Amino acid sequence: MTLEHAIQDALSRSELPLKAAEVTKLVKPSVGRTATPKAVAAALEALAAAGALNRIVAGTRSKPLPLFTPHSPEAAAAAFVKFWVHPAKKEQQAVKLKAKLPLGLQPLFETALAQLVATGAAFVLPGGKRLVYARKPQPSDLLDATLKRSLQKVLHAINSVRTPPATLEDLIAWLDAAPPPLDSISLPTEADLRAWYDLDRLRSSTVMIPIPQTFTRYKAWAAEHGGVADSQVLRSLIETLYNNGHLLLEPCERPQDLPDHDRALLVPMALGPPGYSWCWIS
Repeated sequence: MTLEHAIQDALSRSELPLKAAEVTKLVKPSVGRTATPKAVAAALEALAAAGALNRIVAGTRSKPLPLFTPHSPEAAAAAFVKFWVHPAKKEQQAVKLKAKLPLGLQPLFETALAQLVATGAAFVLPGGKRLVYARKPQPSDLLDATLKRSLQKVLHAINSVRTPPATLEDLIAWLDAAPPPLDSISLPTEADLRAWYDLDRLRSSTVMIPIPQTFTRYKAWAAEHGGVADSQVLRSLIETLYNNGHLLLEPCERPQDLPDHDRALLVPMALGPPGYSWCWIS
């Protein structure tokens, strides 16, 4: 194997551009004593001049240090950013990542970062600092110690009127819970609502049916149709029918005593507390 072939083979196996000294160490086992630092440096320059390699300026303006790669400069810039972001234990500022790039690649930083984001190899949190993550963080990952202390104070205040009390762990679990895909949410119609009401009315001593009871019907119906129920979908449907004068609502006098999943179903009324039970206007 010639020195030139050994150099090209070694560089093709590396995503990152390499210095002449690094290339020398890689090719020496295959070509022996001909792989002197001077010979390798000359061969690299010749290959770059012939267009077989890209020569990238690194180092400083007063002491430039060439790097060599067969890959495009854009690919080289992306490889450097990925190399720094993925092993890191925490997010990094985009401006600092750009400053770490070799001088010849710094103008390509935004292109490289966009490429990594498009392929899922990086995630950028918008804002003044533009933090770069190896992957999209969980919502709770954005809670630093200061924010957690603030949330703990909020929970301490609301738990005085909440049963059962909520913990910070409960709140974090709620923040990180993935919402169901929009295409999996089953959307009931007014006719479906009438059918569920009629079933519950047969077993009730009053015409007013609790909305949580209707939601139980909705969940069973959604499961039969291969979908999932969404409390906000049901609440919105009942609210629309109420506002259009198609049904009546009975208010809940102490909504704070309800569990979270029931309280999420309460429908705002024109006056007074939110509606908890409902019936059709015949």
